[in-house]
Amino acid sequence: MKILIDIDTCTACRLCYDVLPQVFVDRGDGIPIVWLRVKIDDSLKSSIQEVAESCPSGSIQLEEVG
Repeated sequence: MKILIDIDTCTACRLCYDVLPQVFVDRGDGIPIVWLRVKIDDSLKSSIQEVAESCPSGSIQLEEVG
């Protein structure tokens, strides 16, 4: 799974890194970044999908990788 964040539309609401701090972190200005070394298992994948669907600005996009 590839996680993309559109920093131009992100409202810095903190939802993603408040709910999944093991995946998302504040880069210092409220905009989230994704931890590069996180291993995404099936249970975490489901949680990431829920957070992406709950993002009020729709700024989190998910892509399946190969």
